[in-house]
Amino acid sequence: MEKFILLAFVDVLLACLLIFQPVICSSNFTDQEALLHFKSTIEVDPTNTMKGGNWNVEANFCDWIGVVCSNRRQRVMALDLSHMGLRGRLSPYLGNLSFLAFLDLRNNSFHGMILIEIGRLCRLKELILEVNQFEGNIPPNLAQCQNLEVMSLAMNRLTGGIPREFGAFPKLQQLNLSLNDLRGEIPSFLGNVSTLQVIKLVKANLTGSIPSILFNRSLTSVILTDNFLSGSLPFDLCYRWPIIQVLALSLNQFSGLLPETLTQCKELLMLSLSYNRFQGSIPRDIDSLQKLQKLYLGANNLTGTIPRTIGNISSLQILMLDDNHIGGGIPSEIGKLVNLNSMVLEQNLLTGEVPQEVLTFLRY
Repeated sequence: MEKFILLAFVDVLLACLLIFQPVICSSNFTDQEALLHFKSTIEVDPTNTMKGGNWNVEANFCDWIGVVCSNRRQRVMALDLSHMGLRGRLSPYLGNLSFLAFLDLRNNSFHGMILIEIGRLCRLKELILEVNQFEGNIPPNLAQCQNLEVMSLAMNRLTGGIPREFGAFPKLQQLNLSLNDLRGEIPSFLGNVSTLQVIKLVKANLTGSIPSILFNRSLTSVILTDNFLSGSLPFDLCYRWPIIQVLALSLNQFSGLLPETLTQCKELLMLSLSYNRFQGSIPRDIDSLQKLQKLYLGANNLTGTIPRTIGNISSLQILMLDDNHIGGGIPSEIGKLVNLNSMVLEQNLLTGEVPQEVLTFLRY
């Protein structure tokens, strides 16, 4: 009888423990363990955020600096340790943060390889590792992060090109691989990413031309500055990219006529085509670009004159037309550009006097 009573008491006690157990369960300890392993790989922590801050077992890991947890499950959803001057390697245990949606380690000194374990983070939406010292190839299995929307690996020491697997991202919107030694051509399979809006491949030692399939995507920003790209722009560029806002192709080897239809890209904020081999003239209806803020056309082979209609682009802040073969006079209408703060017209074939309206602008 006493044995039966004892067993009944134990059952009741266990039931109470199950009912009143804290929110933290074994899976939460997996997150804590992963974070502690990550902490152990940090070699330098100048702000003492991780080594001397609250990154210890005495505090709930959801309260640790840079950690954001979900309210209901108390699982790590975001890890933001950007701009902290940290130095070290990534821990493979990061791959155990199975609920992680945002990982931002930008502007630190992390080195070594980008670990393949990151590819296990199936809920990851943003991966920001820019401005570090990562080296080696870009792991192809990052494409297993099927929910990824933003990826920036810019300003590292990565090599080996863009993995073919990246053409299979179903949700990727922004891709920034700038300032890495990728080499090779812009792969055509990036055109398979139907959700892609922003592509940044600045100073990546790329050659060849822009794949034609990329012109079939509704991109908003195409930034390919400072490579060895060549070819020409399609005459129907704005039909293909109707919502393009930033087109930056400066410091390349593009050639051919400057498309007159560029003025149909009504959403353009910045057009940067300097230091190429474009020919032709500035379109007469340039003032169709009523949202344009920055216009860089310097160091090409442009001829013709500066259209007077340029004075109608009230939003224009920067006008760079230097080192071309542009003739005629300087339009007085430029003096109407109240937001203009920088203008370079040198090394052209301009004639006549500088209009008084423009001189007034130059004084201010």
